[in-house]
Amino acid sequence: MIAVIFVIVEHQTVGTLYPLATFQIIVLTVQTNASIFYGPDHRIQNQDTCMNEKQRVKDCIAFKKTDKIPWQIGYTTELGSRIMEQLNLKEERCMVLGKNIYKFNSLDAYFGNHLAFIRNRAVNSLKEIQPGFFRDEWGVVWDRRIDRDIGTPTNVVLEKPGLNNLQSPDPDDEARYTHAAPIIEENSHRYILAKFSYSLFERAWSLRGMENLMTDFILNPSFAHDLLDAITDFNIAVLKNLEVFSIDGVYFGDDYGYQRGLLMSPDTWGIFIKPRLQRMYDKAHSQGRDVFIHSCGNISEILGDLSQIGVNVFNPFQPEAIDIEQTIRTFSKKLAFYGGISIQKTLPFGCREDIVKETRNRLDLAKRFGGYIISPSHDMPTDIPLDNILTMHALLLGQNS
Repeated sequence: MIAVIFVIVEHQTVGTLYPLATFQIIVLTVQTNASIFYGPDHRIQNQDTCMNEKQRVKDCIAFKKTDKIPWQIGYTTELGSRIMEQLNLKEERCMVLGKNIYKFNSLDAYFGNHLAFIRNRAVNSLKEIQPGFFRDEWGVVWDRRIDRDIGTPTNVVLEKPGLNNLQSPDPDDEARYTHAAPIIEENSHRYILAKFSYSLFERAWSLRGMENLMTDFILNPSFAHDLLDAITDFNIAVLKNLEVFSIDGVYFGDDYGYQRGLLMSPDTWGIFIKPRLQRMYDKAHSQGRDVFIHSCGNISEILGDLSQIGVNVFNPFQPEAIDIEQTIRTFSKKLAFYGGISIQKTLPFGCREDIVKETRNRLDLAKRFGGYIISPSHDMPTDIPLDNILTMHALLLGQNS
């Protein structure tokens, strides 16, 4: 059966992209069937009752049937603010340590996002020391004048191979956790993740410098082990403190790859990184939490290792770096995925037909194999047009209409 969906979106913004109070009509044809497929030989009947977002994600990553394929539309702070202005969405407020932790609530509700995040740090832990430059709780100074959400390290905290100058943050600082309860309460219907950005390798190289750390793996291995152990111990202490919060999973951010492969050999990764990941993942699993890993680039060589040590969901799943369909086939029922819609080509530069084709392809893969949260392959940057975002969103929202 073919369903035709008319999605009418009102834009009430003043700017160059859209005139005031214009309307956009997106016409989508959606192929619907009486059943959803999660594999070539398994037909699963649609459910009559609607799941909430939390249960949908839980069942999806466990390769169980769901009424819809879950999705998440992430965005950078700058793009999120622009979209809210363009769609005339009101900003909700909940102030914690001087920060509005509900700033994008209405946008997440508009998108129907399935995930919500708390952090492993205090919301005010970044201190602006001069315009555009921020010092984090480990002493790393980040230049955020261009990339306003992450930035680029500008200093080397550990100039020599030793831990004498390492000042690890206090995992028991109550300020670290003050934002968690109101976010969890507000998003009780969503799947809640505790986000550990720069969780291990990235934290090590941000402290030591990338070139220095790579050299240390060869010339100063004992120091490299000590540094990675110190970071791991800190993360496990934070995980222990998070036991009192009702969260569903832990999201570790740690980039091991670039577009063509790993930043280090699989053997080096296995010696220095893998054992510490095992410790952190074991701790998360002992608390009944799923494990998500965000690692940019082509890390296909170690996906099997990550699955073996306990990763449940891999993100961001970049189509420019990894063969989406082949990887889903290879790891079906063993590893779930989150991401997969291109933010380097399709979303910023594609036409409407390109967006429809790629989104439908991802929906088809999710229906055939399961274990797939559909999403842009990273938080969307500011070069992505709103029309393209709304086209993708309409397909995800109307997938079973």
